[in-house]
Amino acid sequence: MAFSLVGTVISQLAPYVQEEYTSFKDVNKLAKQLSRNLTSIRAVLKDAEEKQIKSRAVEDWLLNLTDVAHILDDILDECSIVFEANRDKYFIIHPKKLYARRSIGKKIKNVAEKIDAIAKGKVVSELLNTGIMEHRLEDDVWRETTSVITEPQIHGRDEDRKKVVDFLLKHACDREELSVYSIVGHGGYGKTALAQLVFNDKRVNAHFPLKIWVCVSNDFNMMKLFRSIIETVDGKNPDLNSLESMQKKVQQIFQNKKYLLVLDDVWNEDPEKWNRFKYQLQNGTKGASILVTTRLETVANILGTHTHRLVGLSDDDIWSLFRQQAFGPNHEERAELVNIGKEIVRKCNGSPLAAKALGSLLSFKTSKHQWDPIAKSEIWELYGDATKSALTLSYYNLELLLRPCFTFCAIFPKNCEMVKEDLIHLWMANGFISSREDLEVEHVGNEVWNELYQRSFFQEVKTHRKGKVTFKMHDIFHDIASSIMGEQCVASKAASLTNLSERVHHIMFLDGDEKFKYSLIPFKRVESLRTVLGFGLRKSNLSVFPSIPPLRVLSTCCSQLSALKNFIHLRYFDLYTSDIKILPESICSLRKLQTLKLVYCQKLISLPKQLSQLKDLRHLVITRCPKLRSMPSNIGELTSLRTLSTFIVGSKARFGLAELHELQLGGKLHIKCLENVSNETDARNANLIGKEELSRLYLSWGINANSQVSGTGAEQVLEALEPHTGLKCFGMEGYKGVEIPNWMRKASILEGLVDVTLYNCENCERLPPLSKLPCLTTLFVSKMRKVKYIDDDLYEGATKKAFSSLKKMTLYDLPKLERVLKAEGVEVLSQLSDLKIMGVRELAFSSLPSVETFDATGNTEYSNNDGGASFLRGIAGSMHNLKKLFIRNFYELKLLPNELNSLSSLQELHISGCIELESIAECVLQGLSSLQVLTFTFCIRLKSLPEGMTNLTCLESFEISDCDHLILPATMNKLTSLRKLRITGSDKNETLANGLVGIPSLQNLYLSSFPSLVTLPDWFGTMTSLQTLEIRQCRRLTSLPDSFQGLINLHELHIYDCPMLMNRCKQGTGEDWDKIAHVPKVELTVEPEPSFYEKMMSSLKGRLWRFHFDMIFELMIDDDQL
Repeated sequence: MAFSLVGTVISQLAPYVQEEYTSFKDVNKLAKQLSRNLTSIRAVLKDAEEKQIKSRAVEDWLLNLTDVAHILDDILDECSIVFEANRDKYFIIHPKKLYARRSIGKKIKNVAEKIDAIAKGKVVSELLNTGIMEHRLEDDVWRETTSVITEPQIHGRDEDRKKVVDFLLKHACDREELSVYSIVGHGGYGKTALAQLVFNDKRVNAHFPLKIWVCVSNDFNMMKLFRSIIETVDGKNPDLNSLESMQKKVQQIFQNKKYLLVLDDVWNEDPEKWNRFKYQLQNGTKGASILVTTRLETVANILGTHTHRLVGLSDDDIWSLFRQQAFGPNHEERAELVNIGKEIVRKCNGSPLAAKALGSLLSFKTSKHQWDPIAKSEIWELYGDATKSALTLSYYNLELLLRPCFTFCAIFPKNCEMVKEDLIHLWMANGFISSREDLEVEHVGNEVWNELYQRSFFQEVKTHRKGKVTFKMHDIFHDIASSIMGEQCVASKAASLTNLSERVHHIMFLDGDEKFKYSLIPFKRVESLRTVLGFGLRKSNLSVFPSIPPLRVLSTCCSQLSALKNFIHLRYFDLYTSDIKILPESICSLRKLQTLKLVYCQKLISLPKQLSQLKDLRHLVITRCPKLRSMPSNIGELTSLRTLSTFIVGSKARFGLAELHELQLGGKLHIKCLENVSNETDARNANLIGKEELSRLYLSWGINANSQVSGTGAEQVLEALEPHTGLKCFGMEGYKGVEIPNWMRKASILEGLVDVTLYNCENCERLPPLSKLPCLTTLFVSKMRKVKYIDDDLYEGATKKAFSSLKKMTLYDLPKLERVLKAEGVEVLSQLSDLKIMGVRELAFSSLPSVETFDATGNTEYSNNDGGASFLRGIAGSMHNLKKLFIRNFYELKLLPNELNSLSSLQELHISGCIELESIAECVLQGLSSLQVLTFTFCIRLKSLPEGMTNLTCLESFEISDCDHLILPATMNKLTSLRKLRITGSDKNETLANGLVGIPSLQNLYLSSFPSLVTLPDWFGTMTSLQTLEIRQCRRLTSLPDSFQGLINLHELHIYDCPMLMNRCKQGTGEDWDKIAHVPKVELTVEPEPSFYEKMMSSLKGRLWRFHFDMIFELMIDDDQL
């Protein structure tokens, strides 16, 4: 950190030494003195960085130097800002300039005295006397885990995998109680890698219908763990705020499931916390298991588990891994290097992480004198842990300019998934990287990141389908970074920061506690605070910071930004989920700003008019700000701009596409309001063909009553918006033309596309030749009512395949669509796994053997005579490996087609909104031998289910909601696997509950909204397997049967909004209390009357849904998960 910072300060001193800023009193003389001292100090910094490990005096000297260098950097930065701001004022005599000159001169004098003392101190003298260390590197010009296996090969763990898998499949599968198995081993021994191998083992996949991976790390927090479990299953962040609601959701997830839950990297040694957590997981079926990885033997003992102790790899396995990293497939293995390498491998003590890190390090070195110092380094003797020694050695062999980029990552919590692009922008803002003659700063950042990755400092790298790159850092590397940063870097909850060290430079807030007052944090005592991430709540204010804070980075959701004008050093400003409506003009005074991010600011309507004054701005990111309807003028004057994620075209000069002409943009560009472009010339001025760094391009036409652009005019405009040939993602919305442009037929332009979104282009009759794109994996086509084929291109040659890489396809509102491909006899959609269709009545399917999830939504306007039965019949005939089927809103469907019984692999069937559906034929359910989940929702005429439900031998979860006339079959007691039953509705026949008699394995029962139910039947007490019972909104229910005491396994009873029953169940005083006193957890809750606001929101629900539907294009192009 110090080496890079001192270098930055020396370069900033150059204008003063060269007398460019002669108006600052005595500064020229002080600058020369500072430059001499800092240059001599920098000469010994390389030695000091390594010697601080063993010398407290050197460590303190480095800390003092870093503190003073930060202050000097702030002063010089302020000086340049003031000088530039007053450049146009009257020379010297202007009062502001006089004041700045004197103030800055005084500050520099104070700092110069401190640096002079540091330069003349004993430490520098000793460092100079010891000389240059022989093994010093030559100068150059400059922890959350997942279940995904990211290593190309994992060495030496086949036997370990076999033992763990055998336990889970043989020993644990016979146990009624929840099994817990621990993998215990030193850090870096590959516990996570082994757990990943087990998690992804084919036998484990077949054995466990539900698998969940949770990275625990240091924080064994119930809310966090439950949230991770729910997110994994539902694919989204749960909108639940209480521990109670989280517990219920988790219990629903595990109910009657044979599941495998992996808890990776557990450190919790509190038995009570573990027991409370484990208690919530007990409702799975026989064979449900938890697999834990931990470094601590005490954790395994607390869990009371079977333990697998992971020992280090053999020297042969470690050598194989080291050799793979150090020499690679094509490098010569010279005997002298092999001998040294084997010596290093012995010191790795069986640690694969150590071997990988050092092998990566030495892959950049080819001579004996570069390998020898690694083998003989004193660092091996400093720690008892070979892995930590090896990784520390790897750090101290990094180029000095790379080190602060790595140690800065300590600001993120362990196991955090970081975004590569965001991290590079943060490095830029903090001055860790800068441009070179041949490379822009972002490209330098990319090189730095790549080198850290190649040297194993980063791991678990994932490239998402829209190009975003995420990664993580091993927790031992995180420990090393945190140890080096010390007090300089803090990641904590706000309430823990009331006693900040004065030398802290980087802070990340890990919570948003509304009760905490941020004014209690002593920001003013911190001498040089550079980074603040996650600050404040929407209503909090930035005024808690000093009047002119030296912040370079601020990420906040504040809505009160009046103090923003004081943040003159700011380079990076991220405003997210803020309620702000107008971004203040004062932001235009932040002349050093490089990155401005506005994310999910749903009320934002206006940007500053003078935004073009921010000449250093390189990245302007605007995401999901739906009310923003215009851009400031003269965006083209931001010549440093490299990212402009959204550009809204205006109809006046200085607001049009010509503003984009000279900008060298990359990444994502979404051009909105193209209806304001009146002719081809204006469109060509955007110069999209010259923007070769663009990877994602989206074009939107809106509805503008004043627009004079016809469909023909739109065609000419689109023709002129031809992009370069390297696009990865393309989308188009609201296009009014009939024909697609010529460039959309060129393979050279489209062949690299991975993701295509085409929405609401109602006049368009043809699509581009998408089926021939070799890389296309995701396709979304909606509201194109004249399209007959997704691709009507001709095919020549019998070996051709259409849509050969497509995995996910969504087709909405395409009433004339007949086939995916016009050409016949061509293999099509061979890789498709996820298919969604709505409002497509005529589509004929070919064989789709790889589809596992199919979501079909009907549409009244386009229903054919059989209500969609023939459409569903086509599903059964083409998707033989279907696992999940959703049938929604087929309003005229009266019978499910018999052919659905051929779906023998189907595990989940969800039917909703089929309001004419009256019954299910006996034969339909007979063939669904693998069905585990069955739901019926809002099928208001559904009266009965067939007796043949007894064939559903694997059915574990059954849900009925708002099916008011449904009568359960008498054979429900034959469903021996059924663990969870959820019934919601009015039960107009008052017989629905009778179907519950004698279900043998039922563990979780949910009854809601039975207005006529007065009492539960006496046979209720025979449901002895029941563990959780929830009764909600049964207002006339007055009592529980005497037999209720027979529910001996009932752990939880929840009664909501049943006023009469709740009075009888009050603890100690209620007449029915004795019947439920044996239940460990009883919850009685009255649901409050909805507030005026809630009633209003309910009435607006339809309109809000339409608003979100209008936003669907923006949601599709911004979300990597959709």
